Amino acid sequence: MQGPGKTQRMAHAALVTVRAPPNVKPGTMIGDKYRVEREIGRGGFGVVVRAMHLTLDQRVAIKVLTEGEGTTEVEWAEDAARFRREAKATAALRSEHVVRVLDVDVLESGYPYIVMEYLEGKTLHDLTYTSPVPLPVEDVVDYGIQVLAALADAHAAGIVHRDLKPANVFLSTGIGGAPLVKVLDFGVSKMLAASSQRLTRTGAVVGTLAYMAPEQMLDAKRVDGRADLWSLGLVLYEALARAHPFGAHTAGPKVVTSILTEPIPPVRSYRPDVPPALEAVLARMLEKPADLRFGSAAEAAAALAPFSSPRSRPVLDEIRRAPPPSGHAAPGFVSARGAPPSAAASPSGRTKGAARSRPMSPLVGFLLAFVIAALVLGLVAAFVFYVQPRLAETNAVAPSPAPETAASAPAPALSAVSVAPATRPPPDASERTPAPAASSPSRASSPANPCDPPFVYDPKTNVKRYKTECL
Repeated sequence: MQGPGKTQRMAHAALVTVRAPPNVKPGTMIGDKYRVEREIGRGGFGVVVRAMHLTLDQRVAIKVLTEGEGTTEVEWAEDAARFRREAKATAALRSEHVVRVLDVDVLESGYPYIVMEYLEGKTLHDLTYTSPVPLPVEDVVDYGIQVLAALADAHAAGIVHRDLKPANVFLSTGIGGAPLVKVLDFGVSKMLAASSQRLTRTGAVVGTLAYMAPEQMLDAKRVDGRADLWSLGLVLYEALARAHPFGAHTAGPKVVTSILTEPIPPVRSYRPDVPPALEAVLARMLEKPADLRFGSAAEAAAALAPFSSPRSRPVLDEIRRAPPPSGHAAPGFVSARGAPPSAAASPSGRTKGAARSRPMSPLVGFLLAFVIAALVLGLVAAFVFYVQPRLAETNAVAPSPAPETAASAPAPALSAVSVAPATRPPPDASERTPAPAASSPSRASSPANPCDPPFVYDPKTNVKRYKTECL
């Protein structure tokens, strides 16, 4: 009688796919238009070949997804669907620093494949350890900025690489012979880093543990774009020092303990000519809590810019124009579903303090500046159109009345005494004498002159009679 455990093992074994490996030998046709020339790489989950596009007469690189050991039919279907989905997402990226995806399809045997541009050159890993002298600091920084351009494009689309390492940084030649960095395995590596136990057993993840961020080791699915910044920090560190910061602990189970707990030695201990300020930038990229690192590829590029060459200026402009990270690549995206894994690895209170000291995002800064400008303009408009006119009305002074003089004094009411023109005697010489001049204001207070005027009217006879005392 069989026990339940043995029955389950037999059922699982029955589900395991037994499929012949893909035929990618030289001369084989893929998709009736690609002729395989030779194999150029092989890993636990794929094989890469160089092929010729017969219609376009153009060389391409084709990566075929292969099965891992002990893969069930359900697991294989999930891997194949994820492989195609991530390849399509990568094809949507527009940065020239991301390897271009030209086609996605499935072999007749059921193996999915992607067709990519074929690149001539070498990886940063090969260049670092085959160069007769250490790479110039300026060149390493230029390579890092070009990688950040690829990360900025991917993070804006919500794609996290999760497998950035020197072997995935490919150095080619651009227009005019300038070095051109291409980042390989975008999207596909995200699938390989999924939290599946069988991936670890087959060795797909062990080879790149040395470049994983601490939070990615704790939970590979709960990471954002800052995990790629950690990996790039290690890539730049190794390119400058020609040594991995964890030394002998870059393989095996001890690498996990080293990355989670051990401090990273300063890069200047290997390379004294590295500027201290650049060492500080790398130290921030390699902070174990994700909240203490740069929040985006644009922030990291701005920090590296002072140490780059003039060749990096167009790339820096490209990074500045890139949209901010979105989706799974946005900083703190996993916080909506729980505390980020970095919180568990950070010292008490350090992450909280770091969150307060993070620089303000460009969007928040723009909104704050807009509100302040609107308030200032409102105050200016209120002063010009409301306060100033009322101040002018208040300060306006009415014209003071002129001092009263004899000329302005009311004339005697002569209409009360009518004079008959026919009986009025002709005026004598004294009457023709001009009237005395109007008194000045200083004489207005003197006693009235009884002879001014020197005559009176008799109301009974209606005749003007002169005063005898005034003759």
